Amino acid sequence: MTFTLRSAQPADALDLAALSIQVWLHTYAKSGIRGHLSRYVFDAFTQEKLAAEIADATKHLILCEVDECLVGFVKIGLPAHCPIRQINTPEIETLYVQAHFAGHGIGSALLRAAMDHCRERGWSDVFLLVNLENSRARQFYESKAFDRIGTVDFVLEDERHANAVLVKKL
Repeated sequence: MTFTLRSAQPADALDLAALSIQVWLHTYAKSGIRGHLSRYVFDAFTQEKLAAEIADATKHLILCEVDECLVGFVKIGLPAHCPIRQINTPEIETLYVQAHFAGHGIGSALLRAAMDHCRERGWSDVFLLVNLENSRARQFYESKAFDRIGTVDFVLEDERHANAVLVKKL
């Protein structure tokens, strides 16, 4: 499969919002759609919020396209506050690949591009959070030599979801 990577532009915000909602719900709405999930995705993944992140100098979004269609992206926070180490370092905030395109090297290419971006700016490591119930994502990051250093909770209304904090030296 042939794909291309490029930096996000303001015109990409709508497609990024749609892809974010699709991947997030596919990953986390395993029991179906409920109000708190709907409220979260329609608040967190708006065209306006994605446009603001594209314009934000502390964020960098790298897109993956197949035949000029968005199929995945990675979002980096430069820097972010690591909740376990209590230091500021880059965070891989989001790495989403549309389910139809999983298993074709897109996630690996996006992650490599993100780490290269951080390395080129002088950073020595990155961290990320991954839901403990998302075994596919956890296995992916473990296969890329990320190490678990702790656990934090993602709070969604009255629910708590445990997330592993993973780090990797660049």
